[in-house]
Amino acid sequence: MKKMVLSALFAVTSLAAIPALADGAKGQRPSFPMPAATFQEHVQTRVVKMREHTEKRASTLTAEQAKELRAKTEAAIAQMNAEVQKAVADGTVTAEEAKAVRAAGPHGKGGHCHGKDKGGAKT
Repeated sequence: MKKMVLSALFAVTSLAAIPALADGAKGQRPSFPMPAATFQEHVQTRVVKMREHTEKRASTLTAEQAKELRAKTEAAIAQMNAEVQKAVADGTVTAEEAKAVRAAGPHGKGGHCHGKDKGGAKT
């Protein structure tokens, strides 16, 4: 009887702990519709990472190339921010609006492979 009570207690506490662990899981996809403030926080985090990556890359370039890279990055961020303002206007962000923001970013149109076959098959 005591084992059954302890196992039931363990099962209940385990079920309560699993969602708490899942909230912080890396790679978890956001659920939509999302509150506008939360979406803006996510976008701002990405913008900070974009700027960090740009500065890291710019440190290896000539002054003129670094200036061009920074200008391209700031133009892409401005375009993304314009899309963000459209998306958050009503207070919630849908998946379609989030896709529009992603498409406005510097890699929103195909990522790093620029349309190449991702499977590695040679043609």
